[in-house]
Amino acid sequence: MSSAIERKSLDPSEEPVDEVLQIPPSLLTCGGCQQNIGDRYFLKAIDQYWHEDCLSCDLLFGQDGLCASCDKRIRAYEMTMRVKDKVYHLECFKCAACQKHFCVGDRYLLINSDIVCEQDIYEWTKINGMI
Repeated sequence: MSSAIERKSLDPSEEPVDEVLQIPPSLLTCGGCQQNIGDRYFLKAIDQYWHEDCLSCDLLFGQDGLCASCDKRIRAYEMTMRVKDKVYHLECFKCAACQKHFCVGDRYLLINSDIVCEQDIYEWTKINGMI
C-alpha cells in the first residue's frame, strides 16, 4: 500500500477532517466521481479526497489498474504483489499450475502473466508447448 494514501474517518458530529482544511466532511468532493463524500471511510491521495471505490491503482502508479491474473480492477486500498511490470491481487498471486500461494522465499517463474512455482515449471512449459 502506498504511503501517499491516508484513510480518514468521518465523525458523525461533522467535525473538520483535519486542522488545515477546517471544513466539514460533507463538503468534500471526490476526486474521481466529483460527488460529495458522505461515506464513513474515504481516502486522501494526490492532494484530493476520494471514495474508496473511486481511487484505483492506475491513478497512483500510471498503470492500467488491472490485475495481471484475473483482469479485474485493483482498488487503491488493496494489498498487491508486483513482479516486473505486472501487478496482482494477493489472492491471485499463486502458481498457475497447482494454485499454491507463494510464501516469502518461494521461487517461481513468470511466463507472460502466469506465475509458476519451481516444482511445476517443467510440467507447465511442457503442457503449454514451450519445450
